This record gives sequence, structure tokens and C-alpha cells, in this order.
Amino acid sequence: MNGGLIITTQFLEQQLGMLIEKQSNSEIEWQDIADFRCQHLHYPESRDTIRKGYKLLGEYLANGWSLVPPGGEDGIAQQRKTVKINGDHTEVSECEFEVTDDSCLRNPEFLLKSHGYDPRLFDLVSSKSSQWDAGNKRLCASRITVRPKASDILMEDLDAWIRNLPDDVGAPFTEYDESYLDGNKLLIIPISDLHYNLQSTMMTTGNEYNCKIAEEIFFKVIKDIISRTYQYRFNRIIFTIGGDMLNADGPSGMTYKGTPQDNCTHYYDACEQLYAMIVQVIGALSYLAPVDVIYIPGNHDTVSGFKLAKYVEAWFRKSDRITVDSSPKPRKYYKFGKTLFVFAHDGDVKRLPRIVADEGKQYWSDIDTCEVMLQHMHSEQVLVEDHNIRIQRLPTISAKSRWSEEQGYNAKRQCKSFIYDKDKGLTTVLYTNIV
Repeated sequence: MNGGLIITTQFLEQQLGMLIEKQSNSEIEWQDIADFRCQHLHYPESRDTIRKGYKLLGEYLANGWSLVPPGGEDGIAQQRKTVKINGDHTEVSECEFEVTDDSCLRNPEFLLKSHGYDPRLFDLVSSKSSQWDAGNKRLCASRITVRPKASDILMEDLDAWIRNLPDDVGAPFTEYDESYLDGNKLLIIPISDLHYNLQSTMMTTGNEYNCKIAEEIFFKVIKDIISRTYQYRFNRIIFTIGGDMLNADGPSGMTYKGTPQDNCTHYYDACEQLYAMIVQVIGALSYLAPVDVIYIPGNHDTVSGFKLAKYVEAWFRKSDRITVDSSPKPRKYYKFGKTLFVFAHDGDVKRLPRIVADEGKQYWSDIDTCEVMLQHMHSEQVLVEDHNIRIQRLPTISAKSRWSEEQGYNAKRQCKSFIYDKDKGLTTVLYTNIV
């Protein structure tokens, strides 16, 4: 499984060069820089986002680039070759530089600085080096693995960056309020109807889908959400599992109630692959904030989804940052601040308000809003929005099955994630589109 994204030195330097040229060349448009980033990172950004510059600064610091040019303050001459960002938030860096003696290669601070990482922001996980003589110089090829420290961008670095801006750039803001980033936030990542192991082909459905494609899309969604929310300081993260994550419920290749399915590999292989994907992502998310995993029983994988939930619960049984609600109840209740969340795979929309009012009566005195999130229909729909209760269906990132094609269903494939404030409720909706 590949959960990593490679950001090359050439890309970062070209991007910085375009920004510097923009300051003195009116022919360079902000949209040019946005288009350049889109070609490399594969997701669109608006010209206003680029103009404000803060996302670019965050990426440079997050990738270990110092605000002091290499060879300046610390006197270390080095060339960054490649940086690979893994799904577990570690980074692998390879470069060459000159050394004076062997002892410096056992110095974590020296190695971090040699690779352009700020020791205040990164910890050294491992290192491997080889040396050779080149004339009167001693050169070293070094490969290190680093992990970001659990801290934010240092304000002193931000101040220094702003002070060094040319006078003619102009202030990107008049007043900056970063309270929206504070810890009174909840991130909800509801992976709905993944249907891992579904086999679809262009001939039968008009789209391709199998285990390999499902895995690639799954990790693309997680990377996109993390990339767009890394600057927040979340209180907690909700990550839902089940809800038809598997296409079939046993070796027979059928759903829980016995409907035959088109599957691309054996059930046991699909389970092993899916379970590994899920624990990898939950572990990565736990570096950002404590994670509450909520199991939602589906109609395709009723038993297998429960096994997945118990597997995750056992895997993280010693973690104090991960909790798992593995109960097979059809509706799960979760309170955050002034909002009550209800997660379910499906439900009778006419009866749901009464059911929720009865099952969640212990919460009513403490909440302002109730959010009911359903899955199953593979399309985004707001079914009810009245009297401070909203019932909505969530879209899916899965491709169409033969049954969906026969029924004429063709909703937009996307993942819909949410950011909620403890007091204000819903503040941000994130869409990750599958094209």
C-alpha cells in the first residue's frame, strides 16, 4: 500500500520562484501559480488562496524548509534531492553534503539541519549514511526518516517571514483572527458505502472499480482531507467504519441477506486488505487529534463490518488516543458541544425524528441542533431540515455496480466531510470529488 506523496525540490523551488517573480512582474498572474500547483498536486485551488500565501508558507515549514537559506546561519551546504511524505506523517529525505568527521553523522541535530529540517519542528526517527573522498573534500550521501513534532508553526518563524517580505508586496490582511483554528473543533470523516471488492468494468457499468482502484481512491480522500485541515487544532476526530465498506458479507460473495454480488477477489483476501487500510488511516489520524471510531452496520457487510469494528478495537486496545464504538446498534449517538450527531446506514425519514427524540432524550437539554447522517443511497440529499434537526444522506466514492447501472443511478462520486465548532455548530463542509 502506498500512502505517500512525493514533493520534489524542483516543484518547491519553481513555486517559490513564481511567487518572487510575481512581486516584480505584473505579467505573472495568481491563476498561473494556482494552475501550476494543480498540475503537480492534482487538486484545484483558487487564485485568492494562492494570493494570501499562507498555505504556501505552511507547506514549506511542514516540509522542513528553514527560513534561513542552506549554508547561511548554520554553515551546512546541502542539496535536497527528494522528500517523500508517508501516510503515517513520517518523511524520508535523501541528499548529499560535505562532512568534516564521522562523529557529526551521529548527531541528530546536525543531520536534521543538513537535510534542511528545523530541529525545533522535527524529530529524527532513523538515518543511514555513506561517505567517500572527492579531492580534498569528504562527501556524504545521507538518508533520514523524520517525524513532525506535536507543535504548531512557530510564531517567531511566521514573524520573520513577514518581516522579510518586500515592501511593495502589500499586507495580505488588515486584522488576522486565528480563533477559528482553535481546539474547540470536531472533524467528521464519514467514509460511506466504499464497497471494497466490488468489480465493475467499462463494459458492464461504464466505469472501472476493483480493490486496487478503491484503495487508491480511499487514500486520496484521506490525504485531501488532511491537506486541507492540517492547520486546525481539533479536539477530536470522528472516523466512521462499516456502512457497506465491504461489498459482500462472506465467502459466498453475497450480501447479508443473500443477494449475489460482483466481486473482484476472494472474500478473505479482501478482508485482510481492507482491515490493513483502515488501521493504517486511523493510526495516522490519531497523530492529529484523538480519534473516535464509530461502527455503522450496513446491509451488504452486516457481519463483516462488525468483525472489522472488533478488529480495530483489538488493534488499538492499548491506545489512549483512539476509542471504538463497536456495538451493532443501528443508530449511534454522539454529542459534541451544542450538537447531537446520529449516525445510521438507513432509516425511515418520516419516523426518524420521533425515534431520535425518544432514543436521545437524555441529550435534549444540552443541545441546540441535531444532525442525522445516513448512507445507503450513494447520493447527497438533505431530506429534512426543520426545528433544528437536519437529516441528510451522504454521497459515496464508490463506482457504480451493475445494479446501480440498471436502475439508472448516477450521482456525483465524492466524500463529504465536516468541521463542527463546540458552540457554533457546523462551520465548514469539505468535498473530495472523484473524477
